[in-house]
Amino acid sequence: MRRYQRHLIALCAALSVLGGAATAFADTYDNRIGREAWAAIAKVEYQNGIPLGLLHAMSLTETGMGQDGQLLPWPYTVGINRSPEREYASLSGGRNELKRLAGLGFNKYDLTINGRRHTEISRTMAELYLAGSNDVARVKIQGVNFAKRFNSKDQAVAYAKKMIAGGHDNLDLGLMQINWKVHGKKFRSVEDAFDMNRNLNYAVNYLREHRQTRDWWGSVGRYHSATPTYARKYIRNVWNMYQRVHRLNKYSNKKTG
Repeated sequence: MRRYQRHLIALCAALSVLGGAATAFADTYDNRIGREAWAAIAKVEYQNGIPLGLLHAMSLTETGMGQDGQLLPWPYTVGINRSPEREYASLSGGRNELKRLAGLGFNKYDLTINGRRHTEISRTMAELYLAGSNDVARVKIQGVNFAKRFNSKDQAVAYAKKMIAGGHDNLDLGLMQINWKVHGKKFRSVEDAFDMNRNLNYAVNYLREHRQTRDWWGSVGRYHSATPTYARKYIRNVWNMYQRVHRLNKYSNKKTG
């Protein structure tokens, strides 16, 4: 228990400097929520023999938000993945799909008109391209991925349910950004997926499952994607965050030792 307490104290001490360059968010976000999430992650790491700081680095990579000079994991995060690309034979079909995607909350789009592709453009630009096109044979459009962070679990749950009801279930939920489309059946409800401990423990079990033929870092990559290119990129991102966590833990230990 003393070892766990030292583990938690060191991690919490690092909070004051971990996100020094992070962008500050609105004061309405209660940083006590992020600190509670930080403590929950530390406990799960300790109880499951996860390398110190690994789950922290993953959660910070997935959900970290800047506030008051700190970078905190945020349990009420919804990651919205790209919508399926849909093709239409008319401008009106493209406009209707753009309106539908905007209603779901998408604010960037990939738009292809007669083979000419425009990537990550705003709704206004998409409307202009559609308005300025003549003799259209094909329009392809999809919403670009984005993330939303909420003040409370109830708000996050309500938004996720709205997206699912609107036909978009490719969402990453909670502290460890568990994909609802792939793993949703493993939870009793959307509310259940946002429970910090259930979300964390599911992530731990998934890491362990894919560690049978990999080391921890190979498992981290598989956690994100089975595609090697995406897995390697994710490993790099988590590794960079992991290094920051450990450098700051050493710094904190020197100051308190």
